[in-house]
Amino acid sequence: MSHPSSAPARPVLDTADSAVALVTTVRCDGPRWQRAVAEALTRETRERNDWPDGLMSLTVYVDGQEETVLVYTQWATRRRLTEALEGPESAAWRGDVDAVEGALQAQAIPFRHYRTVRGSAVSEPVPLPESFPVAFFDTADEDAARAWLDGLLASEERTEGEDRAYPGAVAAHLSISLDGTKVLSFSEWLSEEQAAAHIAAVWEPVLKELGGTGKLYRHFSTVFASNTDPRPR
Repeated sequence: MSHPSSAPARPVLDTADSAVALVTTVRCDGPRWQRAVAEALTRETRERNDWPDGLMSLTVYVDGQEETVLVYTQWATRRRLTEALEGPESAAWRGDVDAVEGALQAQAIPFRHYRTVRGSAVSEPVPLPESFPVAFFDTADEDAARAWLDGLLASEERTEGEDRAYPGAVAAHLSISLDGTKVLSFSEWLSEEQAAAHIAAVWEPVLKELGGTGKLYRHFSTVFASNTDPRPR
């Protein structure tokens, strides 16, 4: 049995050790409830003595619109995620928030990582990112999702070049849902101001060229992050 680490750390979103990420978005009953929902979900995690086998990281984010909480969990295998979702404590991992005051609705979607592109303007060692623009896009199936993402990046490279020396850009992580019907763009930036300027200047024109902007873009910040501590207790 694995244990949440007492030393919180941001997840490595493109780690090869994670086979699947479960991304849960929780809609909240107005701005005054968003922080309360995030704290309730964080408290539930911190009070657990152990995690399900295969759970590698859990991170709670809040968006700048004060409407949504996002929970990002990474799992070592799909089987471990399936077992957790079918187990006696499945509500904690499925995004069941019926008992959390101020939470209206939750949607949990499993994704697998597809591609990552990194910015070249941030020098090593890279500071911890503080802004996480997130967007979901609908696709017909996995082949269509892969073709759309490849086309998206190719279009960006034609207009901006392959260097991606964007101020404040750490990385953009692109994932496809296991059923192929969703694409997730999850980026890491040093500040929301830099991310917002880049999205307006680069991504909105590229997305419009490809037929629409999808569900753009919520800027999230981190409330809680923890990775697995494998040491026995």
